Amino acid sequence: MKINKQSLLLENDSIYLRPLQVEDITDEYVNGLNDPDVNKYLVNVRLNVQTFKSVEKYVKSNMENPHAILFGIFVKHDAKSLIGTVFVSGIDFFHFLASVGVCLFAKRAWRKGYGFSALEKVKNYLFGQLGLHYIEAGVYAENIQSVKLFQRVDFLEMYRVNNKYRYIDSFKEVIIFGVINPLFDVSLIKQNNLMD
Repeated sequence: MKINKQSLLLENDSIYLRPLQVEDITDEYVNGLNDPDVNKYLVNVRLNVQTFKSVEKYVKSNMENPHAILFGIFVKHDAKSLIGTVFVSGIDFFHFLASVGVCLFAKRAWRKGYGFSALEKVKNYLFGQLGLHYIEAGVYAENIQSVKLFQRVDFLEMYRVNNKYRYIDSFKEVIIFGVINPLFDVSLIKQNNLMD
């Protein structure tokens, strides 16, 4: 299945999500990725200082990647509407799965329910329109806000990995969350059976 990123749009009354374009990159986005409060629990972002050029390269690579979607989260009726991203990676139409991660780089948007709305819309899209069976997410165990976010969108704790990712001078525990599509169309397996 080919994903048409040009026309992809998810929305509700307060936000809309669409694949991020280079033209969407703002100073707030780049500065947010460099903010220790924002990138504290982002595994790779904090390894290097982010610049407009590095973010542009990241956005372009995800637009071209058929197995990933970098959704921008935009607030309706807000002049500075881009507040974060939902990154969908490893989209696999043989195993019918993908991984997700959420980043609200605009601190002004924290604790307003935007992360919940965005993750719920993306989960519904991945299960509904794309017909996936399973979605996974890795979250630092001490990142209580993200743990609660994934639980609110019905992700279940699948397992924990002690000392998985380095954070400054220690290694941190990570919780792997997962959610299974209760309405998965089993006939898709037979249509996509490479063994036949």
